[in-house]
Amino acid sequence: MKEKILNREILMYLIFGVLTTLVYFVIRFTALNLGAGNIPAMILANIVSIIFAFFTNKLFVFLDKNSEKSIWVQFVQFASARLSGLAIDFLITLLCIQIGASFFIRIFGFYRIDFSHGIFAMTPFNAFIGSAELLNTFVWTMFIQVIVIVLNYLISKFIVFKKV
Repeated sequence: MKEKILNREILMYLIFGVLTTLVYFVIRFTALNLGAGNIPAMILANIVSIIFAFFTNKLFVFLDKNSEKSIWVQFVQFASARLSGLAIDFLITLLCIQIGASFFIRIFGFYRIDFSHGIFAMTPFNAFIGSAELLNTFVWTMFIQVIVIVLNYLISKFIVFKKV
């Protein structure tokens, strides 16, 4: 029985983790395409995805509808825990997207891609991967999200929504 609950919880976390990641990507790349810099776009995407993730984790993943903790205490714990993810996001964004973009574009060979054809030129993909700079941002953002999803599951499971 306990294994079945854990499997449901992990499945739900993966589903809502993917949705949270989609929210994050849409916000981050929309902000970038509207002219925001990498750091402001990253911060805005983190804020929106933290709020989205809190409610989906509370209600659908950990089924925490009647917690002994107040919703504000849980939200502060959740957001505080997510600051570690934001710090990782900030460092990788700063080093690999903001400062080192040209280095990684050369290393990964993104400068050789013809972005005027194929999936790179198609809407809505061109907003995410339509240039060497956007593709570099996309790759590093995916890398960041994988790390953050695992870290956030552990923090949510064992600290924020821990069954008393």
